[in-house]
Amino acid sequence: MHLFFLRCRPQGIGQTSREAYEVQLIHSFYLGTAGRASGDLEKRWRAGVQRHGEGTGLVRKLAELRPRPPLLAPQQILARSEHPRWFSGLVLLTMAVSSIVLFEPAPYDLLVLSSLGAMFLMGLRVPREIHVAVFLLALFVVGNFAASAASGNPAMTARPLFIRTYMVLSWLLFACVLTASPGAMFRVLWQGYTIAALLAVVWGNLGYFGLLPDALRGPNLYRASGPFKDANVYAPFLVPVALYTAARIMNSRGPQLGYEIVKMIILVSGLLLAFSRGAWLNFLFAFTIFMLLQFASARALGDKVRLVLVAAILALTAASVVTFMVTSTTAGQQFAARTTLFQEYDTARGGRFDTQGQALRDIGAKPLGVGPGMSASWLGLQPHNLYLHVTIEGGWIAGIGFVLFLILSLTRGLSRITGQWKHRIDLQVVFAALSGTLLQSFFIDSTHWRHLWLLLAMLWALTVAFDRERAAPSTRHSV
Repeated sequence: MHLFFLRCRPQGIGQTSREAYEVQLIHSFYLGTAGRASGDLEKRWRAGVQRHGEGTGLVRKLAELRPRPPLLAPQQILARSEHPRWFSGLVLLTMAVSSIVLFEPAPYDLLVLSSLGAMFLMGLRVPREIHVAVFLLALFVVGNFAASAASGNPAMTARPLFIRTYMVLSWLLFACVLTASPGAMFRVLWQGYTIAALLAVVWGNLGYFGLLPDALRGPNLYRASGPFKDANVYAPFLVPVALYTAARIMNSRGPQLGYEIVKMIILVSGLLLAFSRGAWLNFLFAFTIFMLLQFASARALGDKVRLVLVAAILALTAASVVTFMVTSTTAGQQFAARTTLFQEYDTARGGRFDTQGQALRDIGAKPLGVGPGMSASWLGLQPHNLYLHVTIEGGWIAGIGFVLFLILSLTRGLSRITGQWKHRIDLQVVFAALSGTLLQSFFIDSTHWRHLWLLLAMLWALTVAFDRERAAPSTRHSV
């Protein structure tokens, strides 16, 4: 090619003119191939090297114009197949041990903190789409630090303050990582979460029926709690996996369908034996929301009929499990006691509702809050309400930042909830599970629930992935 160009050049051109002529040829060659695939220019450069060597002026100039591999952004590096291969294993392990929280720091906490440091050191960045959420959560953290400083006893607030800061950082880690590679990460996250939930249920059920040593049975022998300290945290932890399993039942056939139904039976038994009224409400509300979303997004009449049939089968399965547990095991008496809508400690003076009223009155008098972890000593009892708990302890700044963050999260999820895309079911499961958890949080302090912050991170990652997928076709068209 180079010799052909030289033979075609005008006679009598000197050395200087020859270099200028080669430059002109280079520009003509480059412009002629600019609209072709970049691999075409790469092939021509390699052919020139083989024929004339790298020292030829034309080939050297071709090398300068040769396309180079683009510099990838950190999120693109994480999304490359060789990186998720090892990092997917880390996410799977982190989620698989997430139910083992009898002691602190739990294995989950250690893995999250180590992953947080490692991933940001290797270049993980915060996506611009979540900057507003980060700002609102920064208000939440700043408010808690200010409340701690103003509490008069910062040492007593240190541990709750650290836990809340850690929860925000765990949200940030999962939001960034899931956004960087949603396809690979959500698959292994659900796998790990399912392993953790099934492990917790088997542990909890064995403990409830006295088949484990007392040290592993939990503090309350009349309620299953598995590897959790509190049955009221253990049971809500199972709800997202139960919804995810229900979604898989709706999309499974043959042996896979039977396997998913067995998983659902195990999970329902765990929810029942925890005897958590809040978790039962959580699950029923979340499942109803999920089915309504599925029905709203189904296009064909056949799909809607199938949804109704599957919902009926799931309801029959759950009812069968409850009936068996109540009539054939020692759980019957405890079930009767726990199905009462209100217990004495809910309505008594100084009880749950009385304390919530007092917290609501004191919020106006304590704009800086009483300090993280100080509400029990201030009110005489925990307020048993996430929203009051955050505001009375962290002050107005923390409360406003956190509530606005929740409103923004739910708004983003709801506005994208029925869009037809590959992660639609994931988004519907997460939105429904989060809605159930936030409803339960009117009756319990869920500020330090690890899976609450995980669900929030999953929701943000899915909404960002949705926006990017919708923007991708228009971006490619404009280019």
